[in-house]
Amino acid sequence: MKWAALACLALAAGAPSALAAQEYPVRPLRLIIPYPPGGGTDLIGRIVAKRVGDRLGQTVVVDNRAGGNGAIGAEAAASGAPDGHTLLMIISTHTVLPSLQKLSYDLVKDFAAVTHIADLPNVLAVRNALPVTSVAELIVLARKNPGQLTYAGAGLGGPSHLSAALFNHMTGTRMLHVPYKGTGPATIDLLGGQVDLMFSTSPGIIPHMRSGKLRALAVTDSKRSPALPELPTIDEAGVKGYVFVSWYGMVVRAGTPVRVIDRLHAENTAVLQMPEVRQLLEDQGGQITGRGPAEFAAYLRAEIKRWAGIVAVTQIKAE
Repeated sequence: MKWAALACLALAAGAPSALAAQEYPVRPLRLIIPYPPGGGTDLIGRIVAKRVGDRLGQTVVVDNRAGGNGAIGAEAAASGAPDGHTLLMIISTHTVLPSLQKLSYDLVKDFAAVTHIADLPNVLAVRNALPVTSVAELIVLARKNPGQLTYAGAGLGGPSHLSAALFNHMTGTRMLHVPYKGTGPATIDLLGGQVDLMFSTSPGIIPHMRSGKLRALAVTDSKRSPALPELPTIDEAGVKGYVFVSWYGMVVRAGTPVRVIDRLHAENTAVLQMPEVRQLLEDQGGQITGRGPAEFAAYLRAEIKRWAGIVAVTQIKAE
């Protein structure tokens, strides 16, 4: 009788955690995208959110929290409960910000990595009226007119800003940064001719390039993009050693149960393996990575360290 009673107590003690594991998620999830609608982060986040929600049996509500170069959305996510119901999309920018500005959160300590979703190269595009048709011609024009050419940046320390700053550094040019809150508004001004060029994530630029509204010159990856095979890499175009790749991932609040993180990663992985999702991302120049929690966490730490060095060399400043 005593052993039976002890067994019952043990089962009862384990019941709440087992029930919690079965019940997750118990309500709709919120995916915070820390940039405006219309950019690459928004596009990829929505592609994943809809299908992950379907698999979890809950709606995933997308919450665009633009501002602070991605920091405002991250701050909102850092204040959420550690229960896996608040998700945050992060990009390359979030590993650069610690070297540029004081933050109210710590990317490593306040968040738990879930999935490294995809890598995307940037595309160097210019307004149609700019008299250049190649990277070499752009460099010549920029050197002849120091401080005159302008480039749109979708947030300080964002992929568009960093790739252009690296280009300036490696080519000895001095093009001026015009900051925006996201890729969407930056692209609008590029289309309107208010700025001369932009290093944009490929999803934000491909439709306008294919419609003839913008002129694309090159991609920033180490190899040509299968989605844009006609474009050379910047390295091929003469800037030897130039490589810049944007990445996208998902994190949750630190302290979220491991079983919940593992469930989210499993569902992300299943979604990324769907043929239509793979095709959607590849059409936009993306390459699925799918790193899991441990590997993605190590990657984040390495990226923070790497970008601290690049920021020091390129002398990017908080503007």
